[in-house]
Amino acid sequence: MRVRIGLADTGTDIDIDVEDVDDFVKELEAAIESSAALMWVEDPERGRYGIAVGKIAYVHVEGEQTRSVGLR
Repeated sequence: MRVRIGLADTGTDIDIDVEDVDDFVKELEAAIESSAALMWVEDPERGRYGIAVGKIAYVHVEGEQTRSVGLR
């Protein structure tokens, strides 16, 4: 599932595909609560990202996308 992380003071977004959104959210919350400086996130297709936890402005988790087939 696609996750978009906005970074404060940069205007930059990081788009990541994560396999388990619930695990990602738990890891993110734990990193914030522990005041970790860096959180590592792995995108199966693009590699690993080190994200400065203190610079996270927002996190957007995309909903499930359904595709319709045929005419409306």
